Amino acid sequence: RFGLAISSDGFRIDERLSHPIFEPRGKEESLGCEDPRLTVIGDRIYMLYTAYGEPAAQISLASIGVEDFLGHRFEAWERHGLAFPGFPNKDAFLFPEPFDGKYLMYHRTPPSIWVSFSNEIKSPWPSEEHKILMGPRSGMMWDGVKIGGGAPPIKTKYGWLLIYHGVDFAYVYKLGTILVDLRDPSKLLHRSPNPILEPEEIYEVGEKGKCWVPNVVFTCGVVQKADKEVLEEDDEILVYYGAADTVIGVAEGRISDLVPQSLKS
Repeated sequence: RFGLAISSDGFRIDERLSHPIFEPRGKEESLGCEDPRLTVIGDRIYMLYTAYGEPAAQISLASIGVEDFLGHRFEAWERHGLAFPGFPNKDAFLFPEPFDGKYLMYHRTPPSIWVSFSNEIKSPWPSEEHKILMGPRSGMMWDGVKIGGGAPPIKTKYGWLLIYHGVDFAYVYKLGTILVDLRDPSKLLHRSPNPILEPEEIYEVGEKGKCWVPNVVFTCGVVQKADKEVLEEDDEILVYYGAADTVIGVAEGRISDLVPQSLKS
């Protein structure tokens, strides 16, 4: 199930609804739904999420009008169905604007993050125009076992900034960044050599018997603090993340600290 918490400053929760705003339905979601990633396009909010059921975890698409969402009319959710029926897949999100008239999805068919285009936002998503963006890094790296997309992208003057998760050989989940080209998001400009966030606090590392999955930081959402179309180097973002699969945390970062010097000059 998906819930909703509301914050006016990004840090303190002003309201937390006592009921879910979206619940599993059908055999594809018989084991639940998780990891929602929401993107506003026009007057609608599009949500890609993981549907757990038979035969495996898959990506599903739903949408709702912005006004319906803000008005808490959650019965207005429209379910569009599985994006790639029959294929194990997770960690998907949409870009907030089209490119040459086509909409863009990132998704993770193991072991890689894929780029996929479509003339319209629909399910099933077209099976053509797929391209691998990147896979796990070779060697004993922090993202050497598996990777997956995190939050939908933030537009900066240096490129689209994305947070992704990586897993090392000790099965610790950490977060890193990538920058992709503003005009062609299938073109990778930078991939952080080191994580920007990793489990350190007790609620991230997890206590035995008190957490679901230890050693996890995992994001599905980023919020920019400035109401701007394109962020500059002094702008800041808030990264919301699951910690030890048990609680939700927030981390604050500045664009200048997430972009390499080579792209600033």
